[in-house]
Amino acid sequence: MLPNPLLSAALSRLKPWSRRLRTSPLGYRLAAGAFWSLGGALSSRALALLSTILVARILGARGFGELGLLQGTVGLFGTVAGFGLGMSSTKYVAELRRADPPRAGRIITLAAVTSWATGAVMALALALAAPWVAARALAAPQLAGLLRLGALLLLLNAVNGAQTGALAGFESFKTIAALNLIAGLCSFPLMLLGAWRFGLPGALCALVASAALNCLLTSAALRAEARRHALPLTTRGAWREWPVFLRFNLPGVLNSVLMAFSAWAGGAFLAHQPGGYAGLGVLNAAKRVQQLPEALITTALAPMLPVLSEAFARNDDAAARKTVTLAFLIAILLTLPFALLQIGAPWLTLLPYGATYQGGQPVVQWVILGSIASALLWPLGNIIISLGRMWFAFALILLYTVLFLGLGWLLIPAYGAAGYAAASAAAFILGNIPCVLFLYARLGPVMRAFKWGATLGFTAALALAAFAASRSARPWLGLAIGAAAALAFAAWRIYATVRTARSRPAPPASATSAPIPGPVATLQS
Repeated sequence: MLPNPLLSAALSRLKPWSRRLRTSPLGYRLAAGAFWSLGGALSSRALALLSTILVARILGARGFGELGLLQGTVGLFGTVAGFGLGMSSTKYVAELRRADPPRAGRIITLAAVTSWATGAVMALALALAAPWVAARALAAPQLAGLLRLGALLLLLNAVNGAQTGALAGFESFKTIAALNLIAGLCSFPLMLLGAWRFGLPGALCALVASAALNCLLTSAALRAEARRHALPLTTRGAWREWPVFLRFNLPGVLNSVLMAFSAWAGGAFLAHQPGGYAGLGVLNAAKRVQQLPEALITTALAPMLPVLSEAFARNDDAAARKTVTLAFLIAILLTLPFALLQIGAPWLTLLPYGATYQGGQPVVQWVILGSIASALLWPLGNIIISLGRMWFAFALILLYTVLFLGLGWLLIPAYGAAGYAAASAAAFILGNIPCVLFLYARLGPVMRAFKWGATLGFTAALALAAFAASRSARPWLGLAIGAAAALAFAAWRIYATVRTARSRPAPPASATSAPIPGPVATLQS
């Protein structure tokens, strides 16, 4: 237990932050949403990672690679089935739930009906195309039956995506956290039992069962939330909202299709190489560890899209700047210390998976480099989406796809899974240069406020130091340097944030956010 003087000193340091949070409506909304999102995600994702490690050990590298490619194929068809309905539901429910409740209800209803329709069509398409896809694209005709089973997973995920997006628009993050926890608790024993007793088919059946349960629970929660906000869920007049979906969703769907297609095409190309499925297993294992902090970012930043969309709708520049700054801080603190440690000690990432996954350290380092770039750029992408600049986002993803496929064609035959990961990381970094330039040109004060350039430079220097240490014959040296880099980054970023916060006076208790003309209005023009 801390001595009383130390405890008193610590609490006195926290009081200004607590007072600032309580007196800021925007800060309270973001903090409450992030707390519940992170709580549910941390527990469910930790269980998911543990079950993934155990399932990977049961199936072996090849079987785990097959499972990953099955999920990737289902995901490719699922991006069309989802039709971007989750993101559009979040955006428009957040904007309209107070301003126009009947219209918000129509959008929720239309999203639900559309998700069932598009999900059913794409599930049927996958079931019919399964023999050709398995034999020709995946070089594994024995997977045709499992692809047909995956069609059911596709349908359930499409429906659940639209429902969860609407819940996020209500800012029901406590409810989403509870649903995530329940899904994680149920999925864990199902995955282990299925993989242990029935191998790959059992693991896939467990995923379908978990998705079905989650879909039912989310549907009940969404109806309860709509009743609480007095939103009528009716099909009457819902079809009038189709132009909204077409204007916002079409580029969003194309974005998702391009991302899913590039990942799937790279995986299928790798599967055709000698030892390709074993390489996919190592790649899948590295990505699953990487996805833990990325999933935490996704859930922690879930409050950002509705809050930012509402701020942009009101031309509230001050609220938008605070939201983006906080989102950037959350993204980098959740990801970069963990990533720097893995750059220095990539063997640590694969250690839980067992001996068959060892030797894939270069794969881990390239995957983690992509994770670092994602953390630095994630909030910037949310700015583009919140502003409705979906066609610009589509151009960025198209550039990424072209770069990834080109680099993958050169690197995968020579380096296998490491070539895939290197092509993905390099394409992501190069493809987002126009995004950074655009936001510096149009939203320079915001970019400079959270020190994006300084963070990029410091992170790059620490990553190079950790990578150099990892090349040593002494594994403990890479681990020590990676840990030191992680601590140095966290300490620097927290110090910079505290220093910036102290330089700004706390708002009075009655202060509220008011529209301030500035970069938001400029960006929307």
